[in-house]
Amino acid sequence: LKPWKRIEPTKVLYKGWRTVIEKTFVRNDGKIVIAETNDPEGMEAAAIISITPEKRVVIARQFRVGPEKILDDLPGGAVDKGETPEQAVVRELAEEAAYKAVRVEYLGKAYKHAYLNMTWHFFIATDCTPIASGQRLDNFEEIEVALISIDELLYNAKNARMSDADAVLLAYEKLIDLKGEE
Repeated sequence: LKPWKRIEPTKVLYKGWRTVIEKTFVRNDGKIVIAETNDPEGMEAAAIISITPEKRVVIARQFRVGPEKILDDLPGGAVDKGETPEQAVVRELAEEAAYKAVRVEYLGKAYKHAYLNMTWHFFIATDCTPIASGQRLDNFEEIEVALISIDELLYNAKNARMSDADAVLLAYEKLIDLKGEE
């Protein structure tokens, strides 16, 4: 199997809070495929598993419009221009949960689904502590901060109670080690 050959030009079909991009490819058998993808090409996002000194996980509990459910998500979001993914998660943790990341470690990256142009970066931080400034939420955000156990985080990842289960997989061994220290 070889990657398909991309044919330009790429078309932006819709640009709003989300962007829809049309890409055209030539498959290996010569057939043409037109695919609609989401988000601008090259876009990056990041999320962080934040652990307090008491081994509790900081959660950004929020309503998600796709599944129409309240999920226990990880603090995170888009990487702004001029920012590294690590800087983005430290900022997002402070904004969404009013916590400071202390020891931050990169876990890896993932692609959420086959039609998303965005790369997600995941981190874990230990010894996270609250900050006095409080949450600084975007206009469309309504987030309840919760502290859950590592076992609850693992349960959420296995039972569709969060959208960042891939981060938990990347951090699994570290989480088990931290759980053993409880």
